[in-house]
Amino acid sequence: MKQPILILIIGTLIYSCGSNGQNSAVEKAKQIQSAIKPGTIATAAGEFNMKAKIDGKTWEAASMVNPGSAGRIVGYYNNDYIGLPYSKTDLVAGKKIVINEDNAVDLFLNDGCLWTNPKGEIEITKADGNSAEGKFFFTITCSSKNKIIEVKEGLFRILITK
Repeated sequence: MKQPILILIIGTLIYSCGSNGQNSAVEKAKQIQSAIKPGTIATAAGEFNMKAKIDGKTWEAASMVNPGSAGRIVGYYNNDYIGLPYSKTDLVAGKKIVINEDNAVDLFLNDGCLWTNPKGEIEITKADGNSAEGKFFFTITCSSKNKIIEVKEGLFRILITK
């Protein structure tokens, strides 16, 4: 985890809020720090990022797992996460990856649902051998609650590890 960048962010928040906003800036910084899962990389570093709209609500990962070690592109915010399939051979600009039961996504929203029947697509928008970026969308079903969730406007950025 890149602590110096997080400290810089905290310092910037405190400085930009002035003495009257200092308490709110410190609280915001604590929220950011608590949302970072152990063993992950803070998205504030700019090298890793994931965001999407889940049922119309903005969701943004506070941290991500290194996909080279996890075998997935996974973004976390507190206990919620989105996981996408990962293969170095798929990281080619313009490549589209179909999301289905055989090439599934993970979604965990701490709501008691077991999510199944994913349908959607991932498109690699940029890849240069060192990093990759893409966009994604999918729907997924909670069979126990007979509910379908739509995840759209998804974006990610990862570093490609050797």
